[in-house]
Amino acid sequence: MYGDLQNLDPAIDRYSAAVFLYGKDRFDEALALIEPLLHAQSVDAQVFNLAAACHLSIGHLHDAGTYWRRAIDTRPDYCDAYNNLGVVLKERGCLAQAEACYRQALSITPGHAGAHVNLGRLFAQLGRPGEAESSYLRALELQPRDGDTYVNLGVLYQDQMRLPEAEAAYRNALAADPHEVKAHFNLGVVLKMQRRFAEAEASYRQALALRPDYFEVAINLAHLLLTVGRLEEGWALFEARYDPAWPQRKIAPPPVDFPMWRGEPLAGRSLLVWPEQGHGDSLQFCRYLPMLKAQGLAKLSIACSPVLQSLFETIDGVDECIPLDGDHGIPKHDYVCLTMSLPYRLGTTLASIPGATPYLRVPPSRAARWKGRLPAGNFKVGLVWAGDPRPDQPANSAVDRLRSLDARAYLPLLCVPGITFVSLQKGASTQPQIDTLPVELRPFDPMLDVHDFADTAAIIEQLDLVITVDTSIAHLAGALNRPVWILSRYDGCWRWLHDRDDTPWYPRTRLFHQRQPGEWGEVIERVKLALEAWTVRQRAPA
Repeated sequence: MYGDLQNLDPAIDRYSAAVFLYGKDRFDEALALIEPLLHAQSVDAQVFNLAAACHLSIGHLHDAGTYWRRAIDTRPDYCDAYNNLGVVLKERGCLAQAEACYRQALSITPGHAGAHVNLGRLFAQLGRPGEAESSYLRALELQPRDGDTYVNLGVLYQDQMRLPEAEAAYRNALAADPHEVKAHFNLGVVLKMQRRFAEAEASYRQALALRPDYFEVAINLAHLLLTVGRLEEGWALFEARYDPAWPQRKIAPPPVDFPMWRGEPLAGRSLLVWPEQGHGDSLQFCRYLPMLKAQGLAKLSIACSPVLQSLFETIDGVDECIPLDGDHGIPKHDYVCLTMSLPYRLGTTLASIPGATPYLRVPPSRAARWKGRLPAGNFKVGLVWAGDPRPDQPANSAVDRLRSLDARAYLPLLCVPGITFVSLQKGASTQPQIDTLPVELRPFDPMLDVHDFADTAAIIEQLDLVITVDTSIAHLAGALNRPVWILSRYDGCWRWLHDRDDTPWYPRTRLFHQRQPGEWGEVIERVKLALEAWTVRQRAPA
């Protein structure tokens, strides 16, 4: 990235020594060494370039930008300085100025491969994939064996669900450098998305062989093992998500001062179950709480989001439900365990998944509150078309884009006669989508009066069927033992396995998988046909 830092006059001992220190990642020492040169009467542009590179490497974006501007002032045709200044501006969020710098660099040196790559990255960030692709391909014309550029191109194709092209790009990266860990990892992701699980596993394991502490690879491998039903291996590796042995772990251990439960005897002891990730995970794995109590616990507590408290208080064996609202302290327990560690600690295999439902019940007060509030007559079908975008969590937001639809995608279903549709959709951006539907086809929408999951559960109890994308409502309906149809993306969630349209987690659930990545129209058509057949069966004499 830093161009000709190495092309320095060897007669300048201080300068050469600073370059050597820079190459050894000793940036502060390099800066100290060239400090007198920066204040000389006449300063070579390469000195400013080196100072800027050191400042960028230690996170001083403002100083880096200042020195690259001084390099440009000293040498207005300094292509590398323009390119590197663009990197700083992009990091600072000044995207238009960054683009102008990259273009200026290319106007000076049209064959500058690094500037083409940086421009491609910028276009990708701006949502201009066509221009990003052109920039990457031009860079590869200039440097045909650049593995990093192939990885960037693969990521671009992957984001567009152009999976065969992404696979080819990653394989080209590995042909250029067989030790490119990111290419092995990304190739594994793309292979898994194409349901080529054995090949994906091999790619993940190769990445881990090259970099044993690569957390994201370990978690993706865990998900793959769970997807193919190798639950014992998958649960064990999934523990990496909070294990301090993995320095890049994304989940902090529970903020309590008592030990994690690792399978010790529980008779006469106390245990706190701690939530993690989304509401759906809590709803799915709270089924293990009665199993814990059956091991002789003197006290079983569960901490949860306040919107789950009323519902979780109905679980058999729970002695205390602690809402994480900031107003309740966490009492001392002998042990704490993360919700999604329960299958591992309790030895869950594919054959021993605890699938008995219901394990959640509607609180009587909520049932009374919602009794008779839904429209009378017909079969009642609940609808959910989108999940929670969570823009503050980029990885989760990316998954949400793959699983979510616009309300208008359900129009073919809403046209099926003889059904009263009820919206179960929550969300500031998704619930109002009802208003985009023709008035005569809009589902009944009670959700403005819904305050927590107990309210939603009381509505679901009055429905004959729930149709939903892969969200927490799928788990809620399943936990209540209500019939639920789940629309699952092509690269479906690990918990639904990969080769079946039912699930051992919820006996009254049916899965409708995408047959092509990103293609929901065909899925909706199958759901429509199934819904029409369902109404006929519902009307048939017993």
